[in-house]
Amino acid sequence: MTFLYIVLSLFGLACTYNIYYPQSKHAGLGIASFVFGVLWGELAIFLLPLQMAGMVLFILCGVVQGFWMKLLLLLTLLSWLAQLVYIVNAVRSADLLRAALDVAGIDRCGVDGKLLEKSLDAVTATVNTNNAETDYWRRVRKPFSIRLDNVACQKGIIYKHVDGQSQALDIYHDRNLANLNQAPVLLYIHGGGLLEKGGTRMGQGLPLLNELASRGWVCVSIDYRLSPRNRWPAHIIDCKSALAWIKDNIEQYGGNPDFVMTAGDSAGGQLSALMALTANHPDYQQDHPELDSRIQGAICFYGVMDFCNLYGTSLNDDAAALWAEQVMGADLQDPDYKAFFQSASAIAQAESHDQPATIPDCLLIHGTHDSLVDVRESRLLAEKLGQVSDNKVIYADVPQAQHAFNVFRSLRSERVLQQVCRFAESIHREYSQSV
Repeated sequence: MTFLYIVLSLFGLACTYNIYYPQSKHAGLGIASFVFGVLWGELAIFLLPLQMAGMVLFILCGVVQGFWMKLLLLLTLLSWLAQLVYIVNAVRSADLLRAALDVAGIDRCGVDGKLLEKSLDAVTATVNTNNAETDYWRRVRKPFSIRLDNVACQKGIIYKHVDGQSQALDIYHDRNLANLNQAPVLLYIHGGGLLEKGGTRMGQGLPLLNELASRGWVCVSIDYRLSPRNRWPAHIIDCKSALAWIKDNIEQYGGNPDFVMTAGDSAGGQLSALMALTANHPDYQQDHPELDSRIQGAICFYGVMDFCNLYGTSLNDDAAALWAEQVMGADLQDPDYKAFFQSASAIAQAESHDQPATIPDCLLIHGTHDSLVDVRESRLLAEKLGQVSDNKVIYADVPQAQHAFNVFRSLRSERVLQQVCRFAESIHREYSQSV
């Protein structure tokens, strides 16, 4: 019992230290820091009471005796205090994003980009805010309950056959398709480092897909070819093919083919950004040369924007070397491949972009405590985009957030989700008013 007390106490101390000081010196260490960080941090509201209950049990069993055992208890109490502070900060973690949207003119209440002023409208807005707050706490109590009652999903629709492989997509929409007519469309691209077994459309982006579908959007989550079996630019080519499928078919699901916004996490954030930056690029839509591949908005969560570390913003060289070999099929140190590496780097694409009108409104979000993808990558991309784009470029840190903080419902992710939907719906309203 004493050994168990020591092990669990030290484990808790290490995990709490990790959420404040994630490790990223080496790729393997970064992955471990990420896994424990996102679970210990995003589920802190549940894990803290369990730790307290366990400590009460140890005390009742007489384990906490002697100087060292009591010192360990004191350190554990300080760890709990740190977790409590973390929980409070998580509830406020979308404040920077909210402020960035305010500065960019993204409306909160949905009337011509302005706050509601009439008394009746103000009352309605207050009621809606109260309902949203109730929903917020109801959802965070069930972190793994993602599905929403009014959302249906049609799974496994094949959108492309290539090189003996079939690429599929899932469509999330209102259960009653009759309710949908020219609805805005979200094209979601999953993460996973562009590598096989790194990620699938089945387990990522689900809170965002369900939330926007519940608000009347038609949301499409896609597979795409992955490495090392497939080399770059197969990944972005498939994203363009999925967009072509949407243009040709989404009306039968109630969607508007003329309004498509992309979104993605990690490598999906990278591809979402590249979709915004490579409109009508012939190298990436050889199968659809006639496709107008401009999109109407892009949402990029913690994307790998400095692919192969061309700008020195990556956390370490391990991942850059791996991607160069597995995704690009090239040696990271070979200067002959620099232009090839740049084609997969959103930062490089933005830096060399010469058609600013084709870049849509972009929202970039990144956690400050990401141990897999350095927050500097998204910051630098936002800076480069701001220099070339004619449209909105909105960037916000999410304080203390790890990589993939939004994979399930948590105090932090639900706050961020509210603001992301605010951005998406505001961009769609602006589009609707302009056509």
